[in-house]
Amino acid sequence: MTLDSLNKGDSAVIKNVNAPQALKARLTSFGINKGANITLQEVTLAKNTMEISVNKTKVALRISEAQNIEVEAQ
Repeated sequence: MTLDSLNKGDSAVIKNVNAPQALKARLTSFGINKGANITLQEVTLAKNTMEISVNKTKVALRISEAQNIEVEAQ
């Protein structure tokens, strides 16, 4: 399952980040890495971006970026 398949309010644990090195480094700087707990806070009406919380930090991601993040729902 990937991050983009979660619904608003769902929590999950990141299992893997399958992204190009530049994107992976950017995501890691936000705390988005293997083993992190995340919660989906909001999805825009156009369904092109989402807001997640990671370690009490809110991060906005494009749906295309979220498709690279494998999660396991809790």
